[in-house]
Amino acid sequence: MKLISYTYNNQACYGALQGDKVIDLQQRLGDRYPDLKALLGEGGLEEAREIVSTCEADCRLDQVQLLPVIPNPGTVWCAGMNTHSHYEEAKGHMDLKEKPKKPVLFLRSPATLIASGEDLEKPTLEPAFDYEGEIALIIGKRARNVSVEDALDHVAGYTPFNDASARLYQINSNQITAGKNAYRSGGFGPALVTPDEVNLDTMQLTCRVNGEVMQEMPLDDLIFSFAELISYISEFTWLEPGDVIVTGAAEGVGALRQPAVLLKAGDSIEVEVSGVGTLVNGVADQPEVIR
Repeated sequence: MKLISYTYNNQACYGALQGDKVIDLQQRLGDRYPDLKALLGEGGLEEAREIVSTCEADCRLDQVQLLPVIPNPGTVWCAGMNTHSHYEEAKGHMDLKEKPKKPVLFLRSPATLIASGEDLEKPTLEPAFDYEGEIALIIGKRARNVSVEDALDHVAGYTPFNDASARLYQINSNQITAGKNAYRSGGFGPALVTPDEVNLDTMQLTCRVNGEVMQEMPLDDLIFSFAELISYISEFTWLEPGDVIVTGAAEGVGALRQPAVLLKAGDSIEVEVSGVGTLVNGVADQPEVIR
């Protein structure tokens, strides 16, 4: 299944995407599962699958306004420096001694997330706003001390992610929190695609800026695999349904290119994950009036 969160007639909804049509699961399941996060956490996927197999579509995709695929995630974990290619391109610019022995993690606030089709917001005082196309895992089943072998059983689905970064804020501290939490800087969606519809053996990410390919990443570029990230995080905390793990960016980020490719108002970024979908975000300047 391809599951989306959206608004329709000014109501927050969730549903299943079939081509360019949407089956409204909210109106059929909402009493028990008020949102997509609840559907995952309370075991509603099989009920949703039954509805999708038997019901007609309720509206067209172009009639709805997408939301971040999980509008209310609990925790958004991000893996830094988690590809061989990005490590190699970065080590000449940073004081990197060796590849990480354990995952390097940071948190992104759920308040930074935006949907596919919305604009990333470049902070007024940020001269180096950057893209990072990544693959996000959405947790569907609680996990604690999970083995690598069993870790993927806890994944509800996959979706593209744009971990857009405010580089000046990132390098102004030995903590990267500010640079990774700019308002409206996390593109997330368009849809959660369940594991039965993806092929991890052939999955590949491609990130384009204004139509030009900037990043390409097969999964074997990851230093720590999807399963290893899940297992490691579950060693020290619970992973809950609706939590998100953003798994790492490949080489080609804008700040490290020669010359640099930095985002400005009017740019368009596409993060495509084969078998999953394409996240599309524009870029806008921070408005003078705070909203």
